[in-house]
Amino acid sequence: MINFEKIISVDNLLLAWGEFLRGKRNRKDVQEFQLHLMDNVLSLHYDLKNKEYAHGGYYAFSISDPKPRNINKATVRDRLLHHAIYRILYPYFDTQFIHDSYSCRVNKGTHKAINRFRNFTRKVSKNNTRSCLVLKCDIKKFFANIDHSILKTILSKCLFDTDILWLLSQVIDSFSTQPNTRNSAIAENLVKGLPLGNLTSQLLVNIYMNEFDQFVKRELKVKYYIRYADDFVILSEEKNILKIYYQIFLIF
Repeated sequence: MINFEKIISVDNLLLAWGEFLRGKRNRKDVQEFQLHLMDNVLSLHYDLKNKEYAHGGYYAFSISDPKPRNINKATVRDRLLHHAIYRILYPYFDTQFIHDSYSCRVNKGTHKAINRFRNFTRKVSKNNTRSCLVLKCDIKKFFANIDHSILKTILSKCLFDTDILWLLSQVIDSFSTQPNTRNSAIAENLVKGLPLGNLTSQLLVNIYMNEFDQFVKRELKVKYYIRYADDFVILSEEKNILKIYYQIFLIF
C-alpha cells in the first residue's frame, strides 16, 4: 500500500539519495548537499510533513543526442525528492501499463522494442510471404504539450491519497512552457509542459500516455501496437485500416 508517509519518510529519502548519487559524486552541488546530508534530509522531511515544501526553480541548458533538446535541471534537494517519489510510485504504476510500452521502464528499452517490432513484422507478413504496412506516428513537442489539468485528473483516478496528489502537484506545477499563464485564473487550466531532466517526468508521461495506450488496445482493439515515449507504430496488412487509425489519431 502506497501512502504519503512512506514517500516522505527519512528512510525512503536516504535510499533515494543513494540512488540519486550514482554517477554524480564529483559534482559540486551534490558534494555541497552531502556535506550536511542528514540536516538537509531532515529539513526536507519536515517541510514535506508540514506541507511547507515548495519546489525550486530550474537551470536550463541544451544538449544534442543527436537532435537538440532543452533540459531543465532542478536543485539537488528537489531531485532527491523526485527519486523518493519515483522509487515508491513507479512499481505501483508500472503494473498498469500495457506490455508494449517500452520507454523508461525496467526490463524494457529500445532493443526490446526493436525485437518486438521484428516479431510483429514476421507475424503480420506471415514470415515475409505477405505485405506488412506500418503506420508510424510522432507526438509533436511531447513534453512541452503535457496538459497539467489532464495529468492531474488522470492521477486523481489512480491515487486516493490526497497528500500524494498535493505532492505531485508541487512537482507538476513547478514548470510550465507558458510562464505567463500563472497570472490568470482562467489560464491556470491551460498550463502545459513537463521538464526534460526530472526523473518524475519519465513516470508522469507514461501515466499520461497510458490513457492513449489503453484506448488503442481496448477500444480500437489494435493487436500490433508499440510505443516508445512519443513515437508509436501500428502494423497491419491493410492500408485502409491504417488510414482509419490515422484519422482517429488526428482528432486526439
